[in-house]
Amino acid sequence: AEPKKIQLLSMSGFTVLEESDGVSYRMMAETDAPYVIPAVSKAFDEGEPTTKTGGSTSADMTAFCTMFIPRMHEMSVLATDSRDGSIVGAFLCQDYSNPDPEEEYAGFMAGLEGDWMPCLTAISECEEAFNTSFGVPPESKPAGKWFQLWNVGVDPAWRGRGIGKKLTELAVKVAKDKGYEVAFGICSDAISTKIMTAHNGATADHFVPYESWEGCETAECLRSLPAQGHAGMSLCVIRLWGESKRSARSSPGGD
Repeated sequence: AEPKKIQLLSMSGFTVLEESDGVSYRMMAETDAPYVIPAVSKAFDEGEPTTKTGGSTSADMTAFCTMFIPRMHEMSVLATDSRDGSIVGAFLCQDYSNPDPEEEYAGFMAGLEGDWMPCLTAISECEEAFNTSFGVPPESKPAGKWFQLWNVGVDPAWRGRGIGKKLTELAVKVAKDKGYEVAFGICSDAISTKIMTAHNGATADHFVPYESWEGCETAECLRSLPAQGHAGMSLCVIRLWGESKRSARSSPGGD
């Protein structure tokens, strides 16, 4: 009860991006992290097929979110209940130059109860494909170029109301408004892939087929996912600015 009370008191300090159907959408602030972690951990735990099929537990997902979410304020978009400010969904985003939390990551991997290797190895393959296509240097990535649409989740009780679609639309708008050239997300399920490609103009630039991919020793656990409607993991890329627009923005006096 106490976290919700604190959250209610702090709601007046946020700028709402949009309100619709009883949901307020706003940017995530640094002080939101303690409330975002449990809310989105639950959503990700129930909605992420590649970790669930590997036996991931709610504790695994909470540890994962605790490691990453505090780094993502001012880039991420939250969906909150307009009545009380409680968090019902989020699209977590970051600048791709943000370094991975390597020390925390080692502890996370050592403490996992489920098998995350198929998920993490497939993600790494998609990131390598992105790096190759866009000339991303292996170290010291420049900031302000690539906006990573990291993960989207909606509380199960609030699904079916278009919240994930609206979060994605607003996250892409944030990327464009901030001047990023490219926004990209790695989608592991059918719904997020459709939202990115059919509704936000993304192209699937790389694809990991669950029925045949053999990128790690335990990839066999992914074979059941196509029957659940998840064909594979897609690198979804949105090119936010054309060449002429980028040239105008980077030239003297460009805006």
